[in-house]
Amino acid sequence: MGSAAHELDGLRDAADQAVSRALSDLLGEAAGAPASASVQLVVVGPGRPGEFDAAGPVSFASFGRAVVLPALVDGRPGDRELPTPIMIARYLGSRDIAAHPAHAQLWASARWITTSGGDASALGDQLCSDQARVGLILVADGAACHGPKAPRAQDARAEPYDDGVWAALASGKPSRLAEIDAGLGGELGSTGAQLWPLLAAAAGADGIGEVLWAGAPYGVGWAVASWRRRCP
Repeated sequence: MGSAAHELDGLRDAADQAVSRALSDLLGEAAGAPASASVQLVVVGPGRPGEFDAAGPVSFASFGRAVVLPALVDGRPGDRELPTPIMIARYLGSRDIAAHPAHAQLWASARWITTSGGDASALGDQLCSDQARVGLILVADGAACHGPKAPRAQDARAEPYDDGVWAALASGKPSRLAEIDAGLGGELGSTGAQLWPLLAAAAGADGIGEVLWAGAPYGVGWAVASWRRRCP
C-alpha cells in the first residue's frame, strides 16, 4: 500500500512474525527428524484449482508500484500471471528471506497453489497424510463489506462474521473452522471461506491457535493468525 499506509504497519509486522516463525518451526522440526525426512513449504490462495511457478522474479507494476521481487531461483523466468494472493505471499517471502537468509531454500522449493471448496478439503487431506513435514501458509481476504467505503456494499453481518472466523482461528480447533458459514462468507466477499476446509483437513487434530493482528482498515477484514501443532 506504499510508505504512507501507516495503518497497515501492525499488519505487516504481524505477518512477518507469523511467516518467520512458521518457517523457523519447520526448520527446527527438520533438524530433529531422521536424515531421510523431508520438509515442504506450501503456499495456498483461493481460486480455481491450479499450481504455479512463483520462483521467478515478480513485479507489482500492474498495481502501480515499482516493486520488483528478485527470483528465488537464479535464472528462473517469471510467471506472467500469478494470482494476487500468491504475489502477496511472494512479497512476504522476500521480507522473510531478508531477515532470515536461512529460510531461502524453503522458499525456493515451495509449492504455490490455488484451490477452493471440495478441492481445498482434498488438498488438506493430502497434506495431512503426506510423509513430509509441511509448513502451510494461507493468504486470503475476510469480509469485504466493513463500513461505507468498503469494496462491497456495507453489510452489518461483516463484523460478526469475521469475529467468528478470528475466534475459530484462535481456538486451534478444526471443528470450529468447519462451523464457519461458507455461504455467508461468499455473500460478504470473503475468499478465506474457500480455504478453511483445507486448514481444517490439514490440521487433523486440535492445535494451538493465535491471532496476532486483526482489523478492517480498508473495509476488508484481515487477520494474521498462526496454527501450531500441539506437542504430545
